[in-house]
Amino acid sequence: MIHDDPQVVLKLTGRATRWIQLLQDFGHVDIAGADQLVMAAANLHADLQVEGDRIDLGLVRRAAAMLLFPPGGEGTGPVLEEDWPLLFS
Repeated sequence: MIHDDPQVVLKLTGRATRWIQLLQDFGHVDIAGADQLVMAAANLHADLQVEGDRIDLGLVRRAAAMLLFPPGGEGTGPVLEEDWPLLFS
């Protein structure tokens, strides 16, 4: 996991940052959820051994899908279903 090494500094790309803000604006995550999303993306960055110090939109979307739709979860709900094409296409 990435947070095991305090020397590692990762940065979100501009598109990834704007996308997380969009999730917040649409009410799908709050500030704590956005922080959790960034940590999940950072962990994916480490697990997948991605080169560089940037967390891109693809990793953030993947982390969001994992957090918002956990295996065996209840489903997306009507609001997220409506926003799905905009957020994940």
